[in-house]
Amino acid sequence: MLKIEQVIKQDRLLRALTGLNRKAFESLLPTFNEFYQQTITEQDKQLRQRAVGGGRKAILETGAAKLFFISFYFKCYPTFDLAGFIFGMHRSLCGS
Repeated sequence: MLKIEQVIKQDRLLRALTGLNRKAFESLLPTFNEFYQQTITEQDKQLRQRAVGGGRKAILETGAAKLFFISFYFKCYPTFDLAGFIFGMHRSLCGS
């Protein structure tokens, strides 16, 4: 599995995998986190069948990891099989 925290610290590798340098990535991160939290809040307003906290735990836990995955996906366009292999998840989870 790719160690995202190590990649983010290396400007050259980050640029090769996402097309963003470290400064651009870090300036985009607060906006991404805000938008992501807004999306989660809107989803939580929908009627739930089960209690909050049930289900599978997230593989990409931090906002930085999520932003990295999205940036990597749009720059490289890997198949779901390859993206799943690189990020340590099943291919069916890559598109959700």
